[in-house]
Amino acid sequence: MLLNFDYDGVLVDSFDQLLSAFQRTAADTGLGRPPTRADFETIEDLNAAGLATLLGVPEPDIDRYTQRTHALLEAEGYEPAMFPGIPDLLSTLSGRHTIVIVTSNYEHLVRQGLARNGVAECVSLVLDARQPGTKSEKIGHALKRFHVPPREAFMIGDTRGDIRHGKAAGVRTAGVTWGYQSRTTLAKEAPDYIVDSPDELLELLCEGA
Repeated sequence: MLLNFDYDGVLVDSFDQLLSAFQRTAADTGLGRPPTRADFETIEDLNAAGLATLLGVPEPDIDRYTQRTHALLEAEGYEPAMFPGIPDLLSTLSGRHTIVIVTSNYEHLVRQGLARNGVAECVSLVLDARQPGTKSEKIGHALKRFHVPPREAFMIGDTRGDIRHGKAAGVRTAGVTWGYQSRTTLAKEAPDYIVDSPDELLELLCEGA
């Protein structure tokens, strides 16, 4: 199978660091209002541009706003910890399936995080914010690259947008409840599965083969 994972909120616990970076971006740039925890829970498509729009950043300034956020993260050293059980999950799954990360983050930051946790070789491809297209289009790119039909692929995410883009790409979808959005919020997109722990996700994906 082809397993497409979101990164932030699924593999790494980055919420506090990202919330702080966006709050400081608002203060530094004077663009939009500072975000709150509730914004991350309720937004339908959680990425830097989508959050900027929600916070009232004018469209011509969105690129500058998001670039400032990423610059702050890099300047401070973006090193969120992986959730407990995730390194073992990736190691086990990579022996059976192809793993791709589809993220609104940057590939070099993702690769650094994978390397720190000893799982860099588990991931075959990272499709990041610099890649053109939506998440659904990036999933489609991965399907073509690895010659996998949609019925043999998953999108695993922690937000409504992840589930929606997975469905648009025609793959099966799994929402995880330990990330940015709650089970109740994820259920609004009717994912094929909702799981509450990495162990439960591992069982699902092994059975899904």
